[in-house]
Amino acid sequence: MKIDDSIYYTPHQMASFFSIKKDTLLFYDKIGLFSPEKRKSNGYRCYSASQLNELDTILTLKDLGIPLAAIKEVVKDMDAPSFLSLLENEEKSIRNKIDECNALLDIVGAIRSSISEAIEAEKGKLYISDFKDIPMITVPIRNTEGSMTDDDCWQDSYSQLMAKADCKSIISIGSIVRLGEARKYLGGICREVYATYAEPSDTVIPGGKYAYMFFSGSLDNLSSFYARFLTELDDKHLHPSGDIYEELSVSHIVTKEEKEHVTKLMVKVG
Repeated sequence: MKIDDSIYYTPHQMASFFSIKKDTLLFYDKIGLFSPEKRKSNGYRCYSASQLNELDTILTLKDLGIPLAAIKEVVKDMDAPSFLSLLENEEKSIRNKIDECNALLDIVGAIRSSISEAIEAEKGKLYISDFKDIPMITVPIRNTEGSMTDDDCWQDSYSQLMAKADCKSIISIGSIVRLGEARKYLGGICREVYATYAEPSDTVIPGGKYAYMFFSGSLDNLSSFYARFLTELDDKHLHPSGDIYEELSVSHIVTKEEKEHVTKLMVKVG
């Protein structure tokens, strides 16, 4: 059907046709996206009937999430190839957003699973499982010579870790303790701060069979946690090797109540 260009509409009528605010039309005019075909001597805007299709196209593209700047470039010299190219670019953008959301879902699921396991596990019970390589990033702890790891040293390394990492990819935070020092100092000396990571990393917790325990309560009781864990390993005739991974499974980030904090100790066993 041929459009009758002798018919003109006011901004109020155009806004009513498309269920938008009149201010939207004024804004589109201001940025040069969509302007009235003519103005009366008194300054009133008049839109032609043929502009209905143009505004419909603009609003459709906007609803698809396409930025107004991109729409402006296309509608200026509208043709089929440019319109198709715009849709193809938007499709790529949407797929990238979907991939990002799926990656975030995986990370949220991993964090939720880790916290749920820590809360629901029987505390002080020795668990044994096989794990694949777990990506992680680490930062050394610069301990004062001849002293145990203090809060300032640990926090300094933790701050460096946060600056180094993509925080959106962190699943859990912990400390790495050398096995020999664990037996001697019962967790008093930590050598590295680590974060298990949702992204590939050159550094990993090596896959294999691991023994691990969960303990509830304040880190003031850390030495007793280590004593119980190491004694249980000896009683079960398990032979630990490598480092002990001391994970803060449920920390102050999750709950302010120290009695609800959960620490996980994990070591590879033969």
